[in-house]
Formats: sequence, structure tokens, C-alpha cells
Amino acid sequence: FGSVAMAGNTAAQNIEGFVYTAMNAVYQTALSFTSQNFGAGKYSRMKKILVYCLILITLVGLVMGGGAVIFGRNLLRIYSSDARVIQYGMNRLTIIGTTYCICGLMDCMVGGLRGMGYSVMPMFVSLTGACAFRILWIYTIFAMNRTLQTLYISYPVSWGITFAAHLTCYLLVLKKVKKKMGAP
Repeated sequence: FGSVAMAGNTAAQNIEGFVYTAMNAVYQTALSFTSQNFGAGKYSRMKKILVYCLILITLVGLVMGGGAVIFGRNLLRIYSSDARVIQYGMNRLTIIGTTYCICGLMDCMVGGLRGMGYSVMPMFVSLTGACAFRILWIYTIFAMNRTLQTLYISYPVSWGITFAAHLTCYLLVLKKVKKKMGAP
């Protein structure tokens, strides 16, 4: 797509990094608090922690991602004064920034699973959902419509699919863990 598109994309990714860092703190919270309550056998608290973290990460993602879009032009000017670079950056921020909370939801589910001692399962789910799905997207959807927007849309779609898969895994693992431990 050219050097101008790459410059805009890179600048937008730098801004997204701040949003992701804030959401990652909530993921770390889900992981830490889940593992503490898992170790203590307080399974009902684990569900509450996950719900609170999912709500919090949605708010953080919407506020910060939305803020990145609202203030995007000014933020992108930190990286470049070229109007074309800024427009390319805004194209990315508009799609990714407004849906970034879905990435956070996906990550919170991973935190919940890892907190219960399951790390391999979410790794494979994430690799399939985030990597394999996007490769499939490139060879199908993108092949039919070769635009940056088509590539950018693959992110929230893959996050949503991966979140749903992680949620299913979480519910199955929680049921298995509770059964194994004899908890209600």
C-alpha cells in the first residue's frame, strides 16, 4: 500500500499501544485475582472477578479507544504532519480504536483461563483465532476486496470469534474444575 500508508498505520499502532497497555492491566488483574481465588477454592468469586474485569475492560477500551479516534488527528500529528499519513492513521484508528474493547474481552478470558492453571488451551485458541483466521481472511475476504479497511476489519472479527471460543473454554473449564473439587 506504499510508504505513506505504512507511516499512517505505524503511527496509529503507536497510539493503540497506549490503549492496549491500559487494557492489559485489566487482563493482568483477571489473571492474578482468578489464580488467588482458584487457589483458595473460592469459585464463585472467580466468576465475579471475570464479570467485573469484562465490564471494566469494555469501559477502558471504549473510552480510550474512542478517545484515540476523537483526538486521533491531533495525536497522529505527533508522528507526522503529512495530511495523507494522518488520514491513513485515522482510517486505522476508526476501525481498530472503536472496536478495541473486543480485544480486551478476549484477553480477559485468557486471564481467567490462565488463572485456573490452563495456559496451553488459550494459547492454541488464540493462535487459531488471531493468526490462522487472519491468514484465511487474507486468502478469501481480502482477496476479493484488497483494501486496508478489509485488512483492518479482520482484527475485530478475529477478536470476536476468539473471545467466543475463549468464553466457551472458560465455562467448560470452570465446570470441570468445580466438579473435580466437589464445589457447588
